[in-house]
Amino acid sequence: MKTKTFVYKDSGLEVIDPRNLQEAKDEGIVFLGKKCSDTIFNIGLDSITQQNAALGIYSPERCEAIKNYIAACRNEYLRCKALILAATSNDEADSVQFIAPSVEKGI
Repeated sequence: MKTKTFVYKDSGLEVIDPRNLQEAKDEGIVFLGKKCSDTIFNIGLDSITQQNAALGIYSPERCEAIKNYIAACRNEYLRCKALILAATSNDEADSVQFIAPSVEKGI
């Protein structure tokens, strides 16, 4: 989580970010991993459901829909991670946003 200090001075608001660039990148990547996992779980794909889909217990269409959604989340995570790793400032690393994929019918 971003740790910034806001200080009011005569000239206005000054923002102090004590993290170095690598710390900002590491923090962003950890946050992305959690966001990706939360996105998957929040639509009802808990560990049991994911395992059942991987084992082919559900209908082939549902298994495929679940696998596709998880793959889409992983691809979005990798896209965001690449942007964070390429960032040249803390603000740039912090500005990367995870965009949850739309949920396929049949999940």
